[in-house]
Amino acid sequence: MRAIEFRGQNINGHWAHGNLAIIKEKLDRAEIGTYISNSAGAPFAYQVRPETIGQYTGLKDKNGKKIFEGDIVAFSEDDFHVFNSQVEYFSEDGYPAFDIKVPSDYYFDSNVFSEVSMSGLHEIEVIGNIHENPDLLEVAE
Repeated sequence: MRAIEFRGQNINGHWAHGNLAIIKEKLDRAEIGTYISNSAGAPFAYQVRPETIGQYTGLKDKNGKKIFEGDIVAFSEDDFHVFNSQVEYFSEDGYPAFDIKVPSDYYFDSNVFSEVSMSGLHEIEVIGNIHENPDLLEVAE
């Protein structure tokens, strides 16, 4: 079974990885906010900006780096860079899965992550994330 893991960025730019906790009422030991804690849990938790939270997809890129929601990945075929895209969760579209958008001139029989892991013809590499490197994103139409 894959581990459920989140990451989020605090106001100082530090990325925390671990469990997600959203506190909606002030507690004795915690303020209202969004927190990422390590496996030890509170009090070892970091308050993070909610808009930066991303869930681990359970997949790793060609270099063994974990792929998170919000990452920007470079998609390549036979060592040729094809496009960059953002990792997203598509639950609102009746498609409950992590995937990336692809340019309209590409077609895949299944979601892109499945295609990459099954075919062996394509590679995905994490090159940044939407919060720190939005300039890396090429719009997939």
